[in-house]
Amino acid sequence: MKRILLLRGAEFLVFALLATIPKFVENPYALGLLTLLAIYGILLIGLDVTVGYLGQVNLAHVAFLGLGAYAAGFVVTKLGLGMVPALLAATLVGLVLGGLLALPALRLEGPQFALATLSFAALSTTALNELEALTGGAQGLSLSRPPLFGHNLTPPLFYWLCMVLLAVVWMLMRNLLASQWGRAFEALRDSPIATDAMGVGTYAHKVAAFALGSSLGGLAGGLYAFNFQYLQPQSFTYDLMIILLLGVVLGGRKSLWGAFVGASVIVLLPNLLSNRLLFQIFSGLGFAGALAAGLQGLYRKTTRPFQALAPVVAMGLLVVGGLLVENTEDWRKAIFALMLFSVVVGLPEGIMGFLSTFLAKLFRVPHAPLPEPADIDTMLPIRPADGSALLVLDDLKRYFGGVKAVDGLSMTVRAGTIHGLIGPNGSGKSTVVNVISGLYTPTAGTMQLRGVALPIGSLYRVAQAGVARTFQNLQLFGELTALENVLVALKGVYRNPLPMVLLGLARREERSAQAQALALLELIGLREQALVKAKDLTYGAQRFLEIARALARKPDLLILDEPAAGLAHPDVLQQIEFIQRIHQRGITIILIEHHMDVVSELCDTVTVLDGGRIIAEGTPDVVQRHPKVVEAYLGQPPQPELPGGAEPLPA
Repeated sequence: MKRILLLRGAEFLVFALLATIPKFVENPYALGLLTLLAIYGILLIGLDVTVGYLGQVNLAHVAFLGLGAYAAGFVVTKLGLGMVPALLAATLVGLVLGGLLALPALRLEGPQFALATLSFAALSTTALNELEALTGGAQGLSLSRPPLFGHNLTPPLFYWLCMVLLAVVWMLMRNLLASQWGRAFEALRDSPIATDAMGVGTYAHKVAAFALGSSLGGLAGGLYAFNFQYLQPQSFTYDLMIILLLGVVLGGRKSLWGAFVGASVIVLLPNLLSNRLLFQIFSGLGFAGALAAGLQGLYRKTTRPFQALAPVVAMGLLVVGGLLVENTEDWRKAIFALMLFSVVVGLPEGIMGFLSTFLAKLFRVPHAPLPEPADIDTMLPIRPADGSALLVLDDLKRYFGGVKAVDGLSMTVRAGTIHGLIGPNGSGKSTVVNVISGLYTPTAGTMQLRGVALPIGSLYRVAQAGVARTFQNLQLFGELTALENVLVALKGVYRNPLPMVLLGLARREERSAQAQALALLELIGLREQALVKAKDLTYGAQRFLEIARALARKPDLLILDEPAAGLAHPDVLQQIEFIQRIHQRGITIILIEHHMDVVSELCDTVTVLDGGRIIAEGTPDVVQRHPKVVEAYLGQPPQPELPGGAEPLPA
């Protein structure tokens, strides 16, 4: 209750205060700035979806602002329709064009994605400039603010409209980002491979997130058009995009409050640069803050020297520039660049990232209470181990050019068993499981799960078919808590449609999902660390968490790829116990492992690979004594024991 009162109370107080401003502020310029703050708040919330949650540098957002603005202007000036159709058209243009851009662009990563979005922004500006019949071209497009439900929108009324829309967007996005959708967006940023392997369609969610953010850009564009009532293509260029990125990064990514703070900053920046004294005061305060934070970080050894000193140097340059430069507006690009550099290096979580941690400690804001764990027998019921053929591989091959990583593998994994897959380094073990799980496409051969052809070349479709896996190299969602990692993968719980989620009517479903996830964490001994970020767990706990996350898929077949790699002996013993608990529930397991004591302890059947082919198969005891296995591991055939214990003569 305390948490809800503090968080929701802060939101209510801020919006209530903003709603009363027109009663006290009569200056039309000041009211115009506050209206622009609301518009930019909506715009930055949309941009934060791609920059903050997806972790992609989106340089096309300014284009959706412009396209939405011109769409609204076109509806009013050419079609003669009113405010509501114009804003709906602006939002729809952002949604549709954002989705169309996302389809090819999101197949790219990093700089390539940034360049693709930058190209779209440049193309949009050119199109708006050249399509004079629709946009007015370089001469611009003038429009009037249409009435809303018969009321002429005076500046105060239009301000309230923008604030109401900001509040609605805030509420809807808060509900969405706190749901399975928001967790999926964050997971995509940390590990797209693991996201697909957990049955969350990476590409589909990326496209949906980008289109959603773009639709908010379009809505903000419609409001922008009615705020200024005059549009020019050159208003929506790269300069504004840099300012928008600065707002998201400075305010704080993955935060609605961060978008609001960022919007406040970029609205005030032009006024800051036009007043030399104000800029000198601001840069001086920034320099003092960077210096104090850097010295504190160095003293406590929590900050690397570069991270501490670089913002001090950058802010120092702003101070010197403020003293030497006559007109700071002429240097706006350099100033924006230095500010952006300072924030990215010195305050990567932004202003609200820092303040949220500080205020949570100051007011002792508790975590949201968690439900009791669900009954594990209900959530993950025991399955009969009938020994039937669950997974059948027939003449499976995977070649990498001339390298035959898997060469004619035929193997049957029976239901309810633990099937070990061992072999020396380079024998093809990991390649086999990568082919089974859909990470690699087989060169030849067939795979069947319960008599049905297993999908090939798609982690997502294989996960949907009933196969879950862990990874040799950990693929956790580091920025999510242990509980959230399991929630991302949880199968068969989320049934409410998106409108219910947006309206906050899926909370009962969320509590049920949390209870099931806690049951899995309890099964592997991590219930007490449910709210710890995955990146902050010990290495052993991270290995256990990856198993719990895979179990959340409630799989027919669980693949454990070297789960004991790098673990200390006590953790290995604990992990053996966890795997035995899982096996007792009738879940079929393929275990790839180098620790022979783990294989001997757990496996019913062991298949040994060498050079991509099976050299032995049977129980652990039989396999360990097989001559070809000994030769594969030791590099020589076993020597016959000589009479009397004599040693063989050297060759």
